Amino acid sequence: MADSLQRQIVRLEALSQVQQQFVSDVSHELRTPLTTVRMAAALVHAARQQLDPESERAAELLYGQVERFDRLLSDLLEISRHDAGAAELEVSMTDMRSLVTAVVDDLQDLARDGGTTVRLTAPEQPVFIEVDGRRISRIVRNLIVNAIEHADGKPIDVTVARSSEAVSVGVRDYGHGIDQSDWDNVFSRFWRADPSRRRTLGGTGLGLA
Repeated sequence: MADSLQRQIVRLEALSQVQQQFVSDVSHELRTPLTTVRMAAALVHAARQQLDPESERAAELLYGQVERFDRLLSDLLEISRHDAGAAELEVSMTDMRSLVTAVVDDLQDLARDGGTTVRLTAPEQPVFIEVDGRRISRIVRNLIVNAIEHADGKPIDVTVARSSEAVSVGVRDYGHGIDQSDWDNVFSRFWRADPSRRRTLGGTGLGLA
């Protein structure tokens, strides 16, 4: 029995490695054509007001979906780097006030389309801390986009606070929330709360993972 279990463990580990390598390879292969499509979509989107109403709406949908695809691919690439042990932090002194403000500003249109608003509370002065700004920005974005998805039309509060020893960023929505029985799953890959619920923004289920 011990030998059988060991063989099963080895087989599952090998399968996991193959799956991780597949995700990494496919993600990298998709990056080049996506970059080309994204550039073309940006050009059409920039000139959309010169189009007829139907084509203008099509240009907006195309641009939005390409941006969404780019975010999904970025999630896959990020997690494949962690799986491969190749993720490296690029730490520098970063103003968290400016970083969070930029993310909130960038998502206001998305929030408006989702029938909600994002309210930011932050110190008036810069809040510097040593972090990997790119990754922290993605984390904050993931949290706010998730809040927009589940806000049920209610406002979302984003807070930057600091003490003499720490800096915190909070994202709070006032929607239905996650059932306590599901709390242990929120960091699991590809897991989503209430999969039957209509989703408007999509996602890989990798953001928190």
